[in-house]
Amino acid sequence: MRKLLGKIKDLMIMTKPMQLMLLSVTMYGAYLASTRYLSLKTLMLLTLTAIGAIGGVTALNMYLETDIDSIMERTKKRPLVRKSLTKGEALLGISILIVIGLISAMLINKYVALSVLIGLYSDIIMYTEIAKRRTVTNILLGGIAGGMPALGGWAAGRGTFDLAGTLLSAIVMAWIPMHIWFISYYYKEDYARAGIPMAPVVLSVKDVASLIKLSLAVMAGLSWGFLVLRGYGFLSAFVTSALVVLSIKKVNEWERNPTKEMAREMFKFASPVIATVFLLLPIDFRFLMFKTLVI
Repeated sequence: MRKLLGKIKDLMIMTKPMQLMLLSVTMYGAYLASTRYLSLKTLMLLTLTAIGAIGGVTALNMYLETDIDSIMERTKKRPLVRKSLTKGEALLGISILIVIGLISAMLINKYVALSVLIGLYSDIIMYTEIAKRRTVTNILLGGIAGGMPALGGWAAGRGTFDLAGTLLSAIVMAWIPMHIWFISYYYKEDYARAGIPMAPVVLSVKDVASLIKLSLAVMAGLSWGFLVLRGYGFLSAFVTSALVVLSIKKVNEWERNPTKEMAREMFKFASPVIATVFLLLPIDFRFLMFKTLVI
């Protein structure tokens, strides 16, 4: 029993729990902002979808990158590298997770299930198998997967894909360069050793900073676009813009003095930025519902 629990723990490590939690925030936030009629059943199924689909796809990504993980210092202690989990055991666990995620998504509606399949395809095929080892644009393709939890959460409440859900998904995608490239800069020797052409490895600091600032500006613009389209989300858009301005200020400081320590600080700062956006959006929506009832 202790051995089995150890294997399960290793499998959970492969799902990257912190990343899973962060993407789940975007999923729940989008769902809570999509409909006034919340369902406990849907929330439970979304939780299973997140654990199974997001966690399973992340673990599958790690399964396929064992060779890279064995080269990079920061990943040498992952379960498959240190062989505390065999490839067969990992693949079995990953398969179970993904099946659970897909079934749970299908029980909500076909659009949530489709968001899972798009995330699986974009993360595993487009990012891991095609782009990551070949092109500096790798995270732009992989970023599609990062936006799928928000799209799926929105579809869980609306029953379909629409422009508003796509905007929420795009907000996450626009945030990803800040999240990924700063930690890539911190570990750029690792990525260079493994032959992964992440932007901080192959581009200048100035170019990386410019691209991050552009993506942040797009993120702010998308949040205002959602407000115009749906008629709510002012608090979220306002705070998003304030955080973007602060982030750009920090990026400028890093550009002038590109230390690894500051890059790591920026990576840590990125997570609260996207979490705040999706935590405030449901508050905006519920306030609108309250005003409607009062009036």
